[in-house]
Amino acid sequence: MNAELITVGTELLLGQIVDTNAAWIARRLAEAGINLYYKTTVGDNRRRIAEVIRHALGRADVVLTTGGLGPTVDDVTREAIADVTGRPLVRRPELVEHLTTLFRRMGREPGENNLRQADVPEGARVLWNPIGTAPGFIVAHEGKWIIAMPGVPREMKRMVDEQVVPFLRELVDRPVTIRTKVLRTIGVGESVVDQHLADLMRLSNPTVGLAAHMGQVDVRITARAPGPREAEVMIAQVEREVRRRIGTWIYGEGNETIEEVVVRLLRRRGETMALVETNTGGEVARRLREAEGDDSVVVHAEVAAPPEGTPDEARAVTWASRLLGRGGSMWALVVWGTAGADEGVYGRRLGATVIVVAREGSAPLTHRFELGGRDEHSRRWVANRALDALRRALAPAG
Repeated sequence: MNAELITVGTELLLGQIVDTNAAWIARRLAEAGINLYYKTTVGDNRRRIAEVIRHALGRADVVLTTGGLGPTVDDVTREAIADVTGRPLVRRPELVEHLTTLFRRMGREPGENNLRQADVPEGARVLWNPIGTAPGFIVAHEGKWIIAMPGVPREMKRMVDEQVVPFLRELVDRPVTIRTKVLRTIGVGESVVDQHLADLMRLSNPTVGLAAHMGQVDVRITARAPGPREAEVMIAQVEREVRRRIGTWIYGEGNETIEEVVVRLLRRRGETMALVETNTGGEVARRLREAEGDDSVVVHAEVAAPPEGTPDEARAVTWASRLLGRGGSMWALVVWGTAGADEGVYGRRLGATVIVVAREGSAPLTHRFELGGRDEHSRRWVANRALDALRRALAPAG
């Protein structure tokens, strides 16, 4: 079964509020085994809402809408659905009674604009709203379904969980479970990951997709199966192959950040670290401390002036050796890179950065990258590389 979601509200188009409803509903539909192929946002305009619904009905079995069911003149979703289905709006006595009871509890009588919320397309199935005044409804149309829900998140969520999802499960011939696992990579570009996983990304079930972030790439594996166990087995099979091909770049799963992984590895070893940064301007220390919580693994951090000219690896190693033991630290990290105004990923010159990871009693690990700069993108890229270098040094014994 395929679904399409329409969120209604001019305030969404103007960016005055963030559309959190769409993401939440998408997750619930996936959990119920319903395919969601399109999401659309439309303003509070009766003609345009009707146009979007007609278009959605042409490619989906179920069309869900949120918003536009309130009492004001610009709440016109119910009218638009009536236009699409050719069903007149009918004032339902049971909804009038519900609204009247709610308002009397507040010491008021509902006005005519409030009673508009008791109007639903003829023959519609009412979706009760026990925590608000705007009911939802379900309308059958030419073998398909339109489900209208209020836009207030808490009202919509309760309606979805208690009424909409059970209704959709009844429509599905065979229950389907959709499960997703995300593997997080760092230190590699999207095009390189694509080259390694191209054939896997052509699979139909499970599917493999990529999502690129600044300096990182997520690998998403999604499986559809009759039940959770079967879906997890399917994901595990593909995951093993993904890890075989690009495992050295994978640092975590789900929503894990690279800094959280590094902090966890340090805590597991019961060790602390000191660091000094130049072109990253303290970003590595900031991210580690934000991931630390109450227990500090960063016992010393400083920001130093960038080198004049090309950073010297020997000097960076000496710097790292002097950092060891500062504040009782067992590890030292030096991020020493150029920070010219015209350097960076999109600068006229790349610049350069040397990263040194050192531990007492072990040979220091040195990494050199032909990228410096102090713009946000370059700082993020270099900081990620520094955190990944630290992760790789910690992981063998972690």
